[in-house]
Amino acid sequence: MKYLPLLLTLALLLGLCAGCGAKKPASASDVSLFDVVCSADEALEKAKEAGIPVMEDLRCTAGQDAMEAFYKAVSKGKSAGLVCLMYYTLDPAHVSAELYEKEKDQYPQAFFTLTEYDGTKYTVTTRKSDEAKPELQDTFPYLLHLTGETPSQTAYDAYVLSDDPTVTLERIWAAGLSSDSRIAFGTRTYTVFMNYDKEGTP
Repeated sequence: MKYLPLLLTLALLLGLCAGCGAKKPASASDVSLFDVVCSADEALEKAKEAGIPVMEDLRCTAGQDAMEAFYKAVSKGKSAGLVCLMYYTLDPAHVSAELYEKEKDQYPQAFFTLTEYDGTKYTVTTRKSDEAKPELQDTFPYLLHLTGETPSQTAYDAYVLSDDPTVTLERIWAAGLSSDSRIAFGTRTYTVFMNYDKEGTP
């Protein structure tokens, strides 16, 4: 029995060492990726490795669980932060040949979005991945989880910052859905996360 304390100590140390090589799980409070300046493709790779929410041409391809964990935390009044990535390509099938030739060299593009909640309000900051200066910073009192179907019966799932807690995606559709902060039907909104289940333009 005199060796019991030593054995317990060894067991604890072995348990700690076993986790040393494990990949660090994505955390809603880990916002360091927002400050990384890199190309769009590098941003996409880094975002997926980090486990943050990634939207490629408006469809979530990674990290939805991180978005859900963030929403769960802030719904309980906890301060938290979350980085998301919006990645855009230019599809010649959905634009005119003239526009494609004019804009193709500017794509792909990627934008980091940092959403922070301090227990009272949400602050959202966006930055193009290859530029150090933020493009937008704004504050909102509400983060809403909105689900349903688009007019073309495409299922959607979105988290939207808003001045109005009664906003619906139907009202946002009517005004023209955008991930940019704007005034629509008299209410400011900003879409932090979105996902569509079907192919094609929503």
